[in-house]
Amino acid sequence: MLRERGHGPAGLIGRDGALSEVAEVLRAERLVTVSGPGGVGKTALVAELAHRLLPGQWEAVGWVDLVRLDGLELLPQRLARALGRGGLPARGTSEALADALGGAPALLVVDTCEYVADACAEILTGLVAACPGLHVLATSRTPMDTSGHYRLRPLPLEEAARLFEASGRRWDFVDVPTAKTAEHICAFLDGLPLAVHIAAGQLAHHSPNEVLSLVSRADTLLDLTIPGLPARQRTLRESLLSTHQLCTREEQLLWARCTVFPGPFGLRDALEVCADDRLPPEALVAAFAGLGRRALILPQEPHGATYRMPWSTRAHGRQWLNQLGEEREFLQRCLTWLLRDS
Repeated sequence: MLRERGHGPAGLIGRDGALSEVAEVLRAERLVTVSGPGGVGKTALVAELAHRLLPGQWEAVGWVDLVRLDGLELLPQRLARALGRGGLPARGTSEALADALGGAPALLVVDTCEYVADACAEILTGLVAACPGLHVLATSRTPMDTSGHYRLRPLPLEEAARLFEASGRRWDFVDVPTAKTAEHICAFLDGLPLAVHIAAGQLAHHSPNEVLSLVSRADTLLDLTIPGLPARQRTLRESLLSTHQLCTREEQLLWARCTVFPGPFGLRDALEVCADDRLPPEALVAAFAGLGRRALILPQEPHGATYRMPWSTRAHGRQWLNQLGEEREFLQRCLTWLLRDS
């Protein structure tokens, strides 16, 4: 049952290392959050890991998706039902759930925690402390303050191309892409499995070269879709809108303004080009850290000082910048910055 929550085995190409690493963190810490940008494959990863951990080890196994949580006060009841510990009152407390669960060995997967990240981390931390047999795998676009944490990163280009070819085989090809064309297509998809699956689905109606043209244009990339995806991931636009809503106003503004950089940029560059009365330096510094925490900007090198913005993230941000009426101004500011440093 758990395995069906993800995209299936093809969605896990290139994830053997991540599966082993998360399993190791879970052995050391009984509460682990897997974080990363929308579409990076968090749900598929934890579903597969939970499936591998299932045989004979647990008295109770449960899955909760918080995307439709109607109120945080209902979370203990949702967790109890998932673990087969019903009978809590409609607004049961986490303490009552802990009493119901006791020391039983149990595995709980809590998906899509980003909408209530802080409160969810507090509740799950308390449950794990009170229930010595409980292990929890959580997913969140926003990193949570939990004892264990694993940041799932996008796939390298070679693995993304392998996933593209494997996912494409699920469809009736108009034409089979060459390995080189698959890599060219995946270069625009930034290693996001969701984007790779969506692009591969276009092969049912388009030639590989047509798919390359579709993903290389921001106006079409964001709205490509295939059947069977959840509503919040039906298109890259929907996925990015979900993340956009999680951002602070300052993060949204900086996300839009940083799209004017034609290549890598750092905090100092953002301060020079993007700061103004609406986004003063102190607020910009905090927003820059927030974009990094949400993986909306990615370091060029591990622990590096320069960042890049993924293509689809840039496309969404540029459209937002245009809606704000700031595109002309900040392109001009960026041009002045480039000419000064040339």
